[in-house]
Amino acid sequence: MSETFADKVKALNLPLDQIIVIGSGILDQLGIRPASDIDLAASSDLMKKLSEESGDWIKKFDDNQRFYFVKDDGSAEVWDGWVFDGQAVSYGELLSQSVEYDGVRFVNLKFLRKWKSWRGREKDVRDVELIDEWRADNE
Repeated sequence: MSETFADKVKALNLPLDQIIVIGSGILDQLGIRPASDIDLAASSDLMKKLSEESGDWIKKFDDNQRFYFVKDDGSAEVWDGWVFDGQAVSYGELLSQSVEYDGVRFVNLKFLRKWKSWRGREKDVRDVELIDEWRADNE
């Protein structure tokens, strides 16, 4: 049996009740297309814990001076939320837009599709097409 995206998230050894997979992770989990890395939104408690520990996570700042963490091997990022339409969507707000697979929470396809439509990059446009195709066959 091959490793699922949820298995990769579990291997990070972060508390599953304090993270939500954002970005393309759900596309990988559902077999729509592979995701190259793991993007997570985390609770404020987990963000604080990662700030206090000097383990496998490196604290970085984005262009807006918002801090986040990158796994030392570059395979994963942890944020306190997700920027959508110019607004920060907090971890708590994302909870209502999440779905669980194999014990791991992911933003749902409806939310991801809206986000990717908003972003509008070439890869996002393709992902919207893939999401629509998958939903037509599976929902």
